[in-house]
Amino acid sequence: MIQYLQALKFFLYSLVILTFSSNILAQNRSFDGYGNNLEHPEWGAVGTNQQNLAPKMFADGVSEPAGIDRPNPRFISNTIFNQDGLLEDVLILSDYAFVWGQFIDHDITLVGDNHQEMMTIEIPKGDPYFDPFATGDAIIPIPRNVYDENTGTSPSNPREYPTQITAFIDASNVYGSSNVVANWLRTFKDGKLKMSIGNLLPYNTTTGEKIDPIDPSAPFMAMATPFPKYFVAGDIRANENILLTTMHTMFAREHNRLCDDFKKENPTMSDEELYQKARKTVGALLQNIVYYEWLPSMGLHLGLYKKYDEDLNPGIFNEFSAAAYRYGHTVINSKIVRMNNDGELMPSIHLKDAFFNPNIIVETGGIDPFLIGMGTQVEQDFDCKMIHDLRNFLFGAPGQGGMDLASINIQRGRERGLADYNTIRQSLGMPKLVNFSELSEDPWFNQIFESVYRNINDVDPWVGFLAESHMDNALFGETVMNIMFKQFRALRDGDRFYFENDPAFTKEEIAEIRKTTLKDIIMRNTGVKVIQDNVFLMAPHQITGISNKEESTIELAVYPNPVTNNLYVNMSVPAGGDVTIQITDVKGVVVERLVEKADIGMNTFEFNLDSELPAGIYLITLVMENRVGHRRIYKN
Repeated sequence: MIQYLQALKFFLYSLVILTFSSNILAQNRSFDGYGNNLEHPEWGAVGTNQQNLAPKMFADGVSEPAGIDRPNPRFISNTIFNQDGLLEDVLILSDYAFVWGQFIDHDITLVGDNHQEMMTIEIPKGDPYFDPFATGDAIIPIPRNVYDENTGTSPSNPREYPTQITAFIDASNVYGSSNVVANWLRTFKDGKLKMSIGNLLPYNTTTGEKIDPIDPSAPFMAMATPFPKYFVAGDIRANENILLTTMHTMFAREHNRLCDDFKKENPTMSDEELYQKARKTVGALLQNIVYYEWLPSMGLHLGLYKKYDEDLNPGIFNEFSAAAYRYGHTVINSKIVRMNNDGELMPSIHLKDAFFNPNIIVETGGIDPFLIGMGTQVEQDFDCKMIHDLRNFLFGAPGQGGMDLASINIQRGRERGLADYNTIRQSLGMPKLVNFSELSEDPWFNQIFESVYRNINDVDPWVGFLAESHMDNALFGETVMNIMFKQFRALRDGDRFYFENDPAFTKEEIAEIRKTTLKDIIMRNTGVKVIQDNVFLMAPHQITGISNKEESTIELAVYPNPVTNNLYVNMSVPAGGDVTIQITDVKGVVVERLVEKADIGMNTFEFNLDSELPAGIYLITLVMENRVGHRRIYKN
């Protein structure tokens, strides 16, 4: 009888524990993503193999890299991707667009490297950057990615690649994709995350402060430079560049700010309750910015959210992570702009000096100048061009860690067994290209492609994706747009905890999240005083102070646009008075200014632009008492 009662007691205790665990799982995400889909708990979880849109095309059908007959990656890079000067994004998106893209990339994709299995890129003899003495021995060493060891055994079971972080947009880049990392980042007091002096990320030390000893239990962080102490965050790549580190810092601050707010609202909330509610809210804010700000700014519109689709796998596509989403590497600028609240430029930083160098943030005045500067510079265009910092100086000078990101991307697609560009199009239900003349709207560019690849069916997917002409009012060509749509729809509609579906949020809380922008998060977690409403669109700092005010606008038109010399401005006003007209460059510097008298009704003013004014994007602004109007122009 006693044994029976003990067994019954243990059974009831186990049932309580299982019920409690089930309730926790039902209310909050697991750190590794497991259990999001109740029927397929592994979907989107750490260790789950990536999905494939097209059949694998390994050279041997099993594991040998694809494209063995294609041109050398560095030859392709030198011939097609060499960029001289700046080629600005035609949508006039700011640096925030690519920085946010990388921040989200580090929330959803990571496949590890296996340094025991290398796949080097041979450098063409006499390469001006990598083999200037024409030795013919230069290489770029590339480790192959970690693959699922249960795969790669036969053509019917080719290599598959497991993700090392959760696929969901769940702020795992802030909190980590494991309990171990998440716990190290916590203070276990009032729900908060560890921070260091200056409200910066914690260091890999026993206290999180730089002056203290290194903590051997601190989570691993990728560091290509020999700094013994560095910041720790939820994703191992947080120190990769200072703009990325800035984003990590800001959302860690937002978590702690939310904890303070929640505790004020309900002083009885425990540390765990505060932590989980803030974590859930930060994840929701990331989702809201992705789907309602960032993607639409690039011309990608998924439509309004309808419901959770339990049959939709939210896992990452191999073609997305190894090719399509690497579009961001072509839009990065070579200079990081820093600016103070008065709109005064501070010393800028070359991108090549910002790789794995988190100390710059501490040494140059914190994250605020980076946040202001990011909004004032136009990102580079989505195209087959890449700045020298990434193509010749990635992570160091040639021979000193320097690498070529264009070559690496080409090689990575081959290493992951991606099908060629045309086959992927066909797998997406799109027509295959018959010849190179169909590739883009630029005949000369198409001829260069043909001279490099010879066969349209041999084009590497990443290269072909970038070659396509932009879709109307969008950053991408049609193939990348198709893949981006599929991936981000799956990440939204296949996520049981997507914030507009999560029962843990009240209608009022969802409404509050929906109206929160990235600008709001910047303003409430930093000392930034003025920034444009939509940070993903470039705006010179001098103008944002005007445009962010609640003022009526002036309806205006400018022509011709693009303009060479004479620019005409039409404006209609209900009352006469003085109107100030000025043109500023992308840094906010005033290059033209005049004050005119405006009459009631329609007015036309003429600008004679300085012939020495460089070609590029400018902002024309009209200010008349409490009214303001803006138009962007392009000078040939």
